[in-house]
Amino acid sequence: MSFADYMNLALYQPGMGYYMAGAAKFGAQGDFVTAPELSPLFGATLANQALSALAVTGGGVLELGAGSGALAAGFLEALSQPIDYTILEPSAELQQRQRSLLQQRLSAAQFAAIHWIDQLPASFTGVVIANEVMDALPVERFKVIGGRLQQQYVSGELKSQFDMPSNALQTAVSAIERDLGRELAENYSSEVCLLLEPWVASLADVLQTGVVLLADYGYPRQEYYSPERQEGTLSCYYRHRMHSDPFLWPGLQDITAHVDFTAVVEAGVGNGLDLLGYASQSAFLLDNGLLALMEEQLQELPGEADRIALSKVVKTLTLPGEMGERFQVMALGKNFDEPLQGFHTQDLSYRL
Repeated sequence: MSFADYMNLALYQPGMGYYMAGAAKFGAQGDFVTAPELSPLFGATLANQALSALAVTGGGVLELGAGSGALAAGFLEALSQPIDYTILEPSAELQQRQRSLLQQRLSAAQFAAIHWIDQLPASFTGVVIANEVMDALPVERFKVIGGRLQQQYVSGELKSQFDMPSNALQTAVSAIERDLGRELAENYSSEVCLLLEPWVASLADVLQTGVVLLADYGYPRQEYYSPERQEGTLSCYYRHRMHSDPFLWPGLQDITAHVDFTAVVEAGVGNGLDLLGYASQSAFLLDNGLLALMEEQLQELPGEADRIALSKVVKTLTLPGEMGERFQVMALGKNFDEPLQGFHTQDLSYRL
């Protein structure tokens, strides 16, 4: 099978895949920590952006792959009244975890306004949120051997080998090389997410009017496939340790790859969406009032140790060496031409 097929099984096989089985995945008891797990401020900041967009579009919020439910909790806790909030979550196990957390943290009225679905609706108006979703889409891995592109395949014994690439992978890598203006060097290895375009296309198809907010770790294409990044970006996470062997604990570890944000915008524009902005997570959060939200919370904390802990969390979300610049935020839209406050001080669209 191709590596993407293997990755799909390891992550999404019903009952056995990493995201479909019962082990804890997020937070201190899991394998990795996402921004919403660090603080409700992340969700509250996204709420500021979403509410300003919803004032224009109407409709509701659709969150894709809500993880533990921490983003939804922080988002909805920041609101003065309930709004229509839909969570698309194909994992029954994660749905249950989300329901449990949100029922604990929200009022009965807020909780009653949340709906769960396991596939995209036929149509949607409002704001779509996908935080660390694209990095979990299965990727194909490749390597340049003897001046020729080779694709990684995986046997049933979890042994891998490189062989002739599929037409789809050959076409994708050739397009990348044309865009880069150079051929990839001998022994250069990396990955391509062939599922990214149809994934974005499916969002474009259902979105009638609204904004899609995509937050993830990644790079513009020129940086993603830079000569220095000659081993690609694939990483695995197990009990808060990162390593590079995707065959070590299949079904028990996360497997992820960075996002080619140039490919995201190509897919969006190619399917009728407009690029509304692209910035570092730090700039996006600060433009949406992160510091003001922090100050409000600081006033409510009882002790100095709590205030120091909150300040450290905000630094983790915003500093360049932490999540601030490793994570990027992109906004795509349809029938929406208002400026978004999250890109007021920084818009890196020119780098795409």
